[in-house]
Amino acid sequence: MTLVAPADFPAAAKGPYLNAASVALMLGAAEAASNAWQRDLAENGTRNFDEVAEAEVFDQLRTSFAGLIGAQPHDIAVASSATELIASLAWALMPAAGRTIVTTDIVFPTTAYPWARVARHTGAELHFVRAENGVIDEDGLLAAIDDRTAVVAACHVEYATGQRYALDRLGAAARRVGAFLLVDASQSLGSVPLSVAETPVDALVTTSYKWLCGPFGVGLLYLAPQWAARLDPGLVGWRTHVALYDLRADRCVPHDDARRFEFSTMAYGCAIGLTRSIDHLRRAGIDRIHAHCLSLGGRLIAGLKQLGAEVVSPQAPAARSAIVSARFPPHSPKDVVRHLDQAGVVVSPRRDLVRFSPHLYNTDADIDRALQGLRGLSGR
Repeated sequence: MTLVAPADFPAAAKGPYLNAASVALMLGAAEAASNAWQRDLAENGTRNFDEVAEAEVFDQLRTSFAGLIGAQPHDIAVASSATELIASLAWALMPAAGRTIVTTDIVFPTTAYPWARVARHTGAELHFVRAENGVIDEDGLLAAIDDRTAVVAACHVEYATGQRYALDRLGAAARRVGAFLLVDASQSLGSVPLSVAETPVDALVTTSYKWLCGPFGVGLLYLAPQWAARLDPGLVGWRTHVALYDLRADRCVPHDDARRFEFSTMAYGCAIGLTRSIDHLRRAGIDRIHAHCLSLGGRLIAGLKQLGAEVVSPQAPAARSAIVSARFPPHSPKDVVRHLDQAGVVVSPRRDLVRFSPHLYNTDADIDRALQGLRGLSGR
């Protein structure tokens, strides 16, 4: 399956890069757009990037991202990172004493830390659903959502093992008790189809530099319309006000939609580059990308089993993603990663696992080369 041209991701020609879950290869057009904006700013200042351009700089990105997830542009907010957006949401919701925030003990720390900080302030409690051998029992996660639950903070795909949750089940469980569902889609959007119209969530965040193949420096938030006017963001700034250049300190009238969570000047060129990348992924087709990544993952899983590796990532079709993680006893993850790096294959150690994460620019040959590199491990 051919999803990219050589010019789209020129760095892919350097060798098997199986590390999109850490930092994906950037789309060439995204790099060019970001650099062009930076160069123009350096050479022309506000001659081109004037007040109107700054006020409208996120418009195309909101439209592109909304199209990716089945939302409306006014449901989207842009910031410098997913961390900022989760923190702002946590302080906006501020679950009270006696309420719980349900998450997992293998969730990416950013998805939990802001809620822990708010809980220390309010007396709320974090409830961590425990994994067994790196995998969460989804029924156990659903059972933890009860009448005390104020917030469910979950990753769509877990970063270490690639476990993918059924968001329709999570959403139904949260709605049943009136809990707010926050989904961190940083490890899914760009490689896994997701529609907030078909699978309602209250908020969704993602970052730019993983599966969306964009530059560092952008976080995106989808906020369900029924919440927009009800939440007072934890982080506010000059972009919070509905009229950006009505610069008075004695008032702040926030937008009545998700844009109230935008607050700060940022590296705007990164947002422009990310727009190019999202548009490219949409043209390639997220369904096709997903099928391609699952095919590569299946080839990898079969090869790892032949080598005697312990594959930890879920293998049931409904729980799979593009991430495949395994153990290679008696070798440590860092030793395996170092060995593959010497063979020209880029992967990551995560927890006690070696994590492989192919994307649309990878091929069967990349997988075969990684497997060939693993055959050279001493003691196997």
